[in-house]
Formats: sequence, C-alpha cells, structure tokens
Amino acid sequence: MKLRLSLSLAVLMLLSGCKPSRPGGVLSESKMENVMVDYHLAQGMAEAAGADVDVLRYKYIQAVFRKHHITEETFDSSLIYYSANAEKFLQIYKKVTQRVEAQATIMGVDAQATQDRYANLTSKGDTANIWTDLKYHTLQINFLDNLYNFRMMADTSFHAGDRFLWRFNTFSRSEKLVYDAIALFMVEYENDSVGCISRQIRSGEQVELNYTPKAEFDSLGIKGVGGFVYLPSSIKEDKNSFHVLILSNIGLIRFHHNPLPAIVDSLATDSLETDTVGDAMPKASTHRLTPAEMRESQPREKKVNVVKEKPINIRQQQRRQNRRRWR
Repeated sequence: MKLRLSLSLAVLMLLSGCKPSRPGGVLSESKMENVMVDYHLAQGMAEAAGADVDVLRYKYIQAVFRKHHITEETFDSSLIYYSANAEKFLQIYKKVTQRVEAQATIMGVDAQATQDRYANLTSKGDTANIWTDLKYHTLQINFLDNLYNFRMMADTSFHAGDRFLWRFNTFSRSEKLVYDAIALFMVEYENDSVGCISRQIRSGEQVELNYTPKAEFDSLGIKGVGGFVYLPSSIKEDKNSFHVLILSNIGLIRFHHNPLPAIVDSLATDSLETDTVGDAMPKASTHRLTPAEMRESQPREKKVNVVKEKPINIRQQQRRQNRRRWR
C-alpha cells in the first residue's frame, strides 16, 4: 500500500514538473497588463502633444519602464513570449483595452468615441459581423510571420451591392512600421472581376477599410471576400528593439444594400398616364400658376338671362283661327 502511494506521488510530481512554466525574465500576466496600459497611455499623450511626437514618445515610454522597475529588454522578451501564446495574450489585451478606454474617459475623452459601435452585432441581419477567424494576430519581420491573410467564400447571405468594413486595432513597439505595413481588402464578383481597397497602417490606431462597390459592380453577385496585412521583411531590425505588429479586435462588418423606393412625381412624368378604363389622360402641366392665374382658373357661377313667355290659351287661339277662315 505504501509502495503504491509512493508511486502515485512520484507520478504527480513528474507531471507537475512537465507543466510548462513562464521563462525567467518574462513579466507575469498581471504585471504585463499594467505595463501595457501605461505604455498605451504614454503613446497617446505623445500623440496628443502635436509637436516633437517621436521625442516625447521615447521619453514617456522610458518613464513607464522606470515606473515599473523593468528594462526595455524585459518588456520586449515578455512581448515575444505572450505574442507566441495567443490565448494568454488575448486575455491580457482585452483587459488592457478596457482599462485604457476607461482611463481615457476619466481624462476627458468622449466616452462615445471610445465605444465600439459594432461590438454587439451578430452574424445575421442587414448589418452583421461575419468574421469567423481569430480576433487577433501577430506579425514579425521574417518571411514566415510577416503576412496575415484570409479568404471567405460567399453564401446565400451575401447580396449584390453589399458594402464591407474590415477593421482592427494595431499595436507596435517600433515606429518604423508606421509607413511600411500594408492592409488590403478585396471582393471577388461572379464575372471574376475584383474590387479592392488598401491603405498603410499606423501603429496604435483603429484601421478601417471601408469598401463600397463601384457602379459596374453594384448589381453583380459576390463569390467571396478576402484580405491581407503585409509587413515587409526588408525593414531593418534594430538590435535594441523588437519589431512586432499586433492586430486585435478584428471584425468584418457586412452592410446589405437597401435602396429607397423610387418616388414618382405625377406632375413631372413625360409619359401619358392611363386610367382604369384605358383612356389616355393628357400630361399634367408643370407650370406654376401665378396668383392672378389661380383666381382666373377658379370655377365661377354664370348668370343666364331667361325670357319668360306668357302661357298660351288654346281656346283663344282656336277662335282666332276660325275668325280668319270666315273672313
């Protein structure tokens, strides 16, 4: 009995020893969350200053490292570790986003501006969030991890004339990625033509690629949609900086095209209108009457002079006729 108990304890110790642990030099999840909140706020303060943004950004970020008693290398190592552990990173980044928005509201930023107006959308309806892939992704400067792309085939819920909004938040440690990363969204139509929209990415912003079909695509059926974010591997990596571009809160909003019914102006039509019997009715005049003309067009009573004659006495008429004969 003692032997079995000893073996069980040994197995438990072995299994616990095999459990992956956080490497040394990597911040804990709570510590990483606190640092990233201050990091985002520091970047926002530098952007709000308007002048000497790069200088102020460096000063504010270094102040964040001093506040939390860490080095820049420790932060970069932690960022590498958590970006490679997607589930942990997603939970951290969700909390960071919520705290940054709450802090921005306290600092006087309009609360409506920090709210996601598409957060509560479902995958159904005229306006729907049809994104089914992961809501986060990380890009690094190497030929294996510098491209993120997706493709979604259309189904019966896609209609001709649909508009799309591909959106996500960005975060980067290096400002060298500001004008180098590119995002593109495209729609493939039933005649194999393609419509697309692209833009450069700026770190720390909400990227929105709003696609509206051109007139020649408006009546075509949709075969599928897709897009990519590309981080050129030609960017020279700094020895003292880790280049990673983080995409979060990814969503794809689809808007059905619901045109308003055409309003027919019976006074402006050029064709003849027909009543229920089929008789052609003349085209109505579009000329606006003047007050004088309106008075003249009003119906009026017409006076008719009627001359009344005396009633005829038949007997007297016969007597006159008889007298004439005898004469």
